[in-house]
Amino acid sequence: MNLNDNKKVTIIFAFVIIAIIGLFFGIAVGLSKKNREVTYISDSDYLYDVAIEYLKEKYTQEQNYYNQKEDYQIFFDYKGFGISQKDNIKYAYMWILNESYYVENGKLEIGSGSSMPYKIKFEDDKVVTIENPKDGGYYASSVKDMFPDDIENKILNFNLDNVNIKNKVDEHYSYLNSSD
Repeated sequence: MNLNDNKKVTIIFAFVIIAIIGLFFGIAVGLSKKNREVTYISDSDYLYDVAIEYLKEKYTQEQNYYNQKEDYQIFFDYKGFGISQKDNIKYAYMWILNESYYVENGKLEIGSGSSMPYKIKFEDDKVVTIENPKDGGYYASSVKDMFPDDIENKILNFNLDNVNIKNKVDEHYSYLNSSD
């Protein structure tokens, strides 16, 4: 074997190694994407309301300072991005906005609120866990970890305005504006 033959064998060997590495990398990427694929279901939209009722009860109990105030109310609005199912576990992917209000000295006051994405896990149509993204610099990466690929960019670019909540608040507290 001469020197040119050794170069050819080395080059062919390098290409074969690169091809094998590429194949393994491609399989690994394909498997990781396949593990992130979800099956959406359309017969469980009621779970969005189950999640809201669960959060309303939870926040009412946690807001000890505010829930002692006159006519304390929590108002919710949400955007559902989909509900998936794997075995008997269901996940609701949502953006939830909540604001609380109360009356003090005849005036409407705002309590607390939040606007953020949620991943809510259900077993037997009952909330089991609630997951929110991390704050600050970890926000985008935690959204990508929490949500399916087809939802994560929607979440990262989403914002829910409070128009619906404002309407509910105006309706509920309309008695404050009456001249009785």
